[in-house]
Amino acid sequence: MADSAARGFPAHFDPDGWEEDLARTTTAGREAAEAARRTYEQDGIPFDHLRRVEGEGRDGTVLPDCAKVYLPQPAGRFGMVFRAIKIDGRLHMAYLAFGVRHPPKDSRRPTVYQLAHQRIHGQPPSRSPS
Repeated sequence: MADSAARGFPAHFDPDGWEEDLARTTTAGREAAEAARRTYEQDGIPFDHLRRVEGEGRDGTVLPDCAKVYLPQPAGRFGMVFRAIKIDGRLHMAYLAFGVRHPPKDSRRPTVYQLAHQRIHGQPPSRSPS
Protein backbone atom coordinates (compact mmCIF):
# COMPACT_ATOMS: atom_id res chain seq x y z
CA MET A 1 0.00 0.00 0.00
CA ALA A 2 1.30 3.47 -0.87
CA ASP A 3 2.49 5.78 1.88
CA SER A 4 -0.26 8.29 2.73
CA ALA A 5 2.10 11.23 2.17
CA ALA A 6 2.58 10.09 -1.45
CA ARG A 7 -1.17 9.84 -2.14
CA GLY A 8 -2.17 13.45 -1.75
CA PHE A 9 -3.60 15.87 0.73
CA PRO A 10 -6.16 14.52 3.22
CA ALA A 11 -9.61 15.93 2.49
CA HIS A 12 -12.29 17.02 4.96
CA PHE A 13 -15.88 17.66 3.89
CA ASP A 14 -18.38 19.93 5.64
CA PRO A 15 -21.64 17.94 5.65
CA ASP A 16 -23.94 21.00 5.60
CA GLY A 17 -22.23 22.72 2.67
CA TRP A 18 -21.94 19.40 0.86
CA GLU A 19 -25.66 18.65 1.09
CA GLU A 20 -26.56 22.20 0.08
CA ASP A 21 -24.32 22.00 -3.00
CA LEU A 22 -25.58 18.58 -4.09
CA ALA A 23 -29.19 19.72 -3.74
CA ARG A 24 -28.66 22.38 -6.42
CA THR A 25 -26.70 20.35 -8.96
CA THR A 26 -27.64 18.04 -11.82
CA THR A 27 -27.52 14.24 -11.81
CA ALA A 28 -24.20 14.42 -13.69
CA GLY A 29 -22.85 16.90 -11.15
CA ARG A 30 -23.93 14.73 -8.22
CA GLU A 31 -22.28 11.66 -9.74
CA ALA A 32 -19.01 13.51 -10.38
CA ALA A 33 -19.01 15.05 -6.90
CA GLU A 34 -19.81 11.82 -5.05
CA ALA A 35 -17.18 9.82 -6.97
CA ALA A 36 -14.54 12.47 -6.25
CA ARG A 37 -15.46 12.64 -2.56
CA ARG A 38 -15.18 8.86 -2.14
CA THR A 39 -11.72 8.90 -3.71
CA TYR A 40 -10.53 12.00 -1.87
CA GLU A 41 -11.67 10.76 1.55
CA GLN A 42 -10.09 7.35 1.00
CA ASP A 43 -6.84 8.30 -0.73
CA GLY A 44 -6.50 12.07 -0.35
CA ILE A 45 -6.64 14.62 -3.15
CA PRO A 46 -3.93 13.76 -5.69
CA PHE A 47 -1.45 16.59 -6.05
CA ASP A 48 -1.97 16.65 -9.82
CA HIS A 49 -5.73 17.26 -9.39
CA LEU A 50 -5.18 20.51 -7.49
CA ARG A 51 -4.98 23.82 -9.32
CA ARG A 52 -4.20 27.24 -7.96
CA VAL A 53 -7.12 29.62 -7.35
CA GLU A 54 -6.50 33.32 -7.87
CA GLY A 55 -6.49 34.98 -4.43
CA GLU A 56 -8.63 37.77 -5.88
CA GLY A 57 -10.77 36.92 -8.89
CA ARG A 58 -12.08 39.23 -11.61
CA ASP A 59 -15.60 38.45 -10.38
CA GLY A 60 -14.89 39.96 -6.94
CA THR A 61 -14.17 36.65 -5.22
CA VAL A 62 -11.46 36.57 -2.57
CA LEU A 63 -10.25 33.01 -1.95
CA PRO A 64 -7.02 33.04 0.08
CA ASP A 65 -5.16 29.75 0.59
CA CYS A 66 -7.54 27.94 -1.75
CA ALA A 67 -7.16 25.34 -4.48
CA LYS A 68 -9.61 23.89 -6.96
CA VAL A 69 -10.20 20.62 -8.75
CA TYR A 70 -12.06 20.15 -12.01
CA LEU A 71 -14.65 17.39 -12.19
CA PRO A 72 -14.75 15.06 -13.86
CA GLN A 73 -11.00 15.03 -14.35
CA PRO A 74 -9.11 16.42 -16.13
CA ALA A 75 -11.14 19.50 -17.14
CA GLY A 76 -14.85 18.89 -16.51
CA ARG A 77 -17.45 21.63 -16.20
CA PHE A 78 -17.82 21.18 -12.44
CA GLY A 79 -15.38 22.08 -9.71
CA MET A 80 -14.67 21.86 -6.02
CA VAL A 81 -12.88 24.51 -4.02
CA PHE A 82 -10.84 23.60 -0.95
CA ARG A 83 -9.04 25.73 1.61
CA ALA A 84 -5.62 24.66 2.83
CA ILE A 85 -5.52 24.10 6.60
CA LYS A 86 -2.92 22.63 8.94
CA ILE A 87 -3.75 19.81 11.31
CA ASP A 88 -0.97 18.51 13.54
CA GLY A 89 1.57 20.32 11.36
CA ARG A 90 0.37 18.62 8.15
CA LEU A 91 -1.42 20.28 5.25
CA HIS A 92 -5.04 19.18 4.71
CA MET A 93 -7.72 20.39 2.33
CA ALA A 94 -11.05 21.56 3.78
CA TYR A 95 -14.04 21.47 1.42
CA LEU A 96 -15.67 24.81 0.72
CA ALA A 97 -17.92 24.35 -2.31
CA PHE A 98 -18.98 22.29 -5.31
CA GLY A 99 -20.70 23.58 -8.41
CA VAL A 100 -20.44 24.66 -12.01
CA ARG A 101 -17.17 26.43 -12.75
CA HIS A 102 -18.52 28.80 -15.39
CA PRO A 103 -22.32 28.82 -15.89
CA PRO A 104 -23.72 30.33 -19.10
CA LYS A 105 -23.56 34.14 -19.18
CA ASP A 106 -27.35 34.50 -18.88
CA SER A 107 -27.52 32.19 -15.84
CA ARG A 108 -28.20 33.51 -12.35
CA ARG A 109 -26.55 30.44 -10.89
CA PRO A 110 -23.48 31.25 -8.76
CA THR A 111 -20.13 29.77 -9.75
CA VAL A 112 -18.35 27.36 -7.44
CA TYR A 113 -15.93 30.23 -6.72
CA GLN A 114 -18.74 32.55 -5.65
CA LEU A 115 -20.15 29.82 -3.38
CA ALA A 116 -16.73 29.33 -1.79
CA HIS A 117 -16.32 33.09 -1.31
CA GLN A 118 -19.68 33.29 0.44
CA ARG A 119 -18.77 30.43 2.78
CA ILE A 120 -15.50 32.11 3.74
CA HIS A 121 -16.77 35.68 4.07
CA GLY A 122 -20.46 35.20 4.92
CA GLN A 123 -21.63 37.31 1.97
CA PRO A 124 -21.60 37.17 -1.82
CA PRO A 125 -18.61 38.70 -3.59
CA SER A 126 -18.84 42.29 -4.77
CA ARG A 127 -18.51 42.26 -8.52
CA SER A 128 -15.82 44.28 -10.20
CA PRO A 129 -16.91 46.69 -12.91
CA SER A 130 -16.67 45.12 -16.37
